[in-house]
Order: sequence, then structure tokens, then C-alpha cells
Amino acid sequence: MPASASRLDDALEAAAASKQFIDLSAVPAYQYAVDADTDTGNYSLDAIGTAQLIDRDPAGLGDTTLVIWVNSADKIEGMNSGPELAGDAGLLWNTNGNPSDSASTTLLVLGIDQWLFDDKVSVGAGKYFPGQFFLLSPYTADNSNTFQSSLIADNPVTSFWESIGLGVNAAYYGENFTVQGGIVDAQADDDGLDFSSFGAGNYSYILEYAYQPQREDGLTSISLLGYIVDEHDKLRTERGVATQFTHEFGEAEEFAAFGRYTVKSGGTARDPSAQDSEPRVEHGGFAGFAWNRPFGRENQQLAGAVLYGEPGNFQDSQGFNDQFGLETYWKFTLNSVVQLTPSLQLLRNDDDDLEAVAGLRLFVGFNRSWTGAFFGKD
Repeated sequence: MPASASRLDDALEAAAASKQFIDLSAVPAYQYAVDADTDTGNYSLDAIGTAQLIDRDPAGLGDTTLVIWVNSADKIEGMNSGPELAGDAGLLWNTNGNPSDSASTTLLVLGIDQWLFDDKVSVGAGKYFPGQFFLLSPYTADNSNTFQSSLIADNPVTSFWESIGLGVNAAYYGENFTVQGGIVDAQADDDGLDFSSFGAGNYSYILEYAYQPQREDGLTSISLLGYIVDEHDKLRTERGVATQFTHEFGEAEEFAAFGRYTVKSGGTARDPSAQDSEPRVEHGGFAGFAWNRPFGRENQQLAGAVLYGEPGNFQDSQGFNDQFGLETYWKFTLNSVVQLTPSLQLLRNDDDDLEAVAGLRLFVGFNRSWTGAFFGKD
């Protein structure tokens, strides 16, 4: 079984291949913290798609594509939310990247993607989710396919990661490298289109360089990203850098090593009422290993990662210390529609004890692609 890429990335790859694409999924998940004797359950419903609006020759002005992603999420009735479990267990970051504490339906992506110059350049404009466009790896793509810990599936060190708002992004694809940058609303908090906050003029600026040598036997990628987030009504100016790597090796990409580490400065609250808005982790990251098709099982994937994070200023004042731990999962692809993934996280809590969090995730999904544009050549 190959690595599971981000479902949004699958949609963008289909768009680049001049295809329409739709992906529908439902992902319920349950976790139990043994020492704290508390649990969390949630579900996520996603609809992701691309529609090729105009099909043109790639020289000069190329294809024009509409990209959309709508997410609906909630906690399961009678269970705690992800942040409530982390609070009860004394954990610095959430054990699940879907921390819903109430029902919400959010427009994560709605934009136009324009290809230029023999498909070497893409330019996008609209509402988008920086955490699904930058620092991509098929082994850390999202919490519905790989790891669930927010330190991996999200990035609790940074505030730009989930600045899901209006903006623009552009990428240049060289032979062995990619350079991409973006500007996005830094204080968007509306589930739809955030025109009012966008007009306030407080943005996140992101620039990434990724080196990807061409290989016939797997993926190698090394990325360096720098970002600045403007001061706004809650948080002061934030600056940071992140580095990430992915390397597949072995027969038919049987193994993979990967990791990410992020450091930052700033991003502190402008007044005490906004302290909960600060990123929870000052510096942190992970290093992991995956075994695709373990023991020759084509439909399985076994992976694990070690985690480390230093608390931010506010979390430090609340008694949190440097925290570390690990997460491991064993994913079973039962058929083309259903995946089942048991997992285990062992994490140091604020009492310097070890908290075990056992989890079980079900993924039910369907996707389809087909060719043909609404306008342009056949």
C-alpha cells in the first residue's frame, strides 16, 4: 500500500492532469486517556473537489480550475472534545487534529487555480488553508489518513497554519525544486468568506523552498519555510521558520523516514483576555518512520513518530513543562472504501507522568476523477 497523500493534494494533482475530481469522506474517531480516565470522540465529513473551468494549451495562459473543500465536524454526543481530553490529561497539545467542541460547517478552500508558462507556474486566489498547501508530506498529510496528534497533523507552534482565510498563493515548479509563497488573512475566523477581517489588513506571509531530486525508487523532499504574521487585535507580530523532510527507500518505497521542526518568536497575546489564542507550543516537532506493506501485507501501513514540544509563554505560566512522547498506528485498508486505524500515543503530562491515549479511527471515503473541461478545447 503506498503512502496516503493529503486528499486535497490528490485533488490538485488531478487538476494538474486536466481532470475533474471529487472526494467524499466520513471519519469518526475515538480516543481514551488511560490515566486521566477520560475519552474523546468526534467525526468529520469532507467534500473536496476540483472542476476544470477552462482547458487551454499549456504554453502561456494554461488551464483554469476551481478548487473547493467543505468540512463539517462535531464531537460525538456524550463525549469530550479533543481540547477537553488534553486539559483533563494535562497535555500540551491535542491528541487529535479534529478538536471540535460543537457542530460546525466550514469552507476550508474556495479558489481559482491558474496555470501558466507550460505548467511551470500556478497562481491561486480565494479562501485557502495554508496547512494543506505548505510543508506537504504524504506521511503527515492530515488526521484522517495518517497520524492524529496535532503536533503532526497540524502545527501548534504556529498561528499561520490554520489561518483559513482569503488570500493568494503562487508556486514555481523547477526540475528538482519548488518555490511557493502565499499571503492569507491572519485573523480570519468566519466559517464562510471572511471579507471583513481581510479588509483589516493583517496578514500571514509565507515562503517555502522545497528540494525534490528526481528518483525512480521513491520520494525525497527537503523543505525550508519562513513566515511572518502581522500583529492584530489579539496577537503580536510572529516570526518563525520550519524545516521538513521526507525520504522513501527500500524495494518499491517499502520504508520512509520523515520529520518536521518549527521555531518561532512573538505571537504573544496583546492582553490577558487573548492568551488562549497564543500558539500552545514555542518550539517543537517530530521524527517518524513508516513501513508500507508490513510483512508483505499490501493493504496495511505501520508507522510511528517521536514528538517534542516546549510550552509557549502562557502555557509555561500555567505549569506546563517540555513535553515529549510518541504516536504509533497500524492502518488496515479493508477495501477501496473503508480503512480502520488503531493507534497509541504515550505522552508526558504536566505532572511528569506518562499518559497513554489509545485510539481507533474509521475512514469511509469515495473518490472519482474524469476528464473534460466546461469550456475550451476537447
